[in-house]
Amino acid sequence: MTHKNSLGRLLLFIFVGLILGGILSEAVGALFGELGVLLNAGGYDNSVHHFFTAGPDFSIGFSGDTPQPVVIDLYFVKFALGLGFKGNVLGLVGMVLAIYIMKWSGER
Repeated sequence: MTHKNSLGRLLLFIFVGLILGGILSEAVGALFGELGVLLNAGGYDNSVHHFFTAGPDFSIGFSGDTPQPVVIDLYFVKFALGLGFKGNVLGLVGMVLAIYIMKWSGER
């Protein structure tokens, strides 16, 4: 990798793309949820809303919606650890778009 395409820069673009894609996914999902209620098309949790907001949910130290971190107690110090990942369609699109922008940005 060259200086303009370093690993740190790649990870930063992927991270920002996932965050922006997740925010966009929640906004589009809320829009289609409200449209489902207004148009009497399956209510808020209709299939289009579910398509944009549902995806793989991976978590370590969390159980469902209630945070239950993994606690490591070493008598004199106590650590509480947890990590969660929620993927969706537009998060993936945001990541791919961020990588594409990274490829064409930088010094020429």
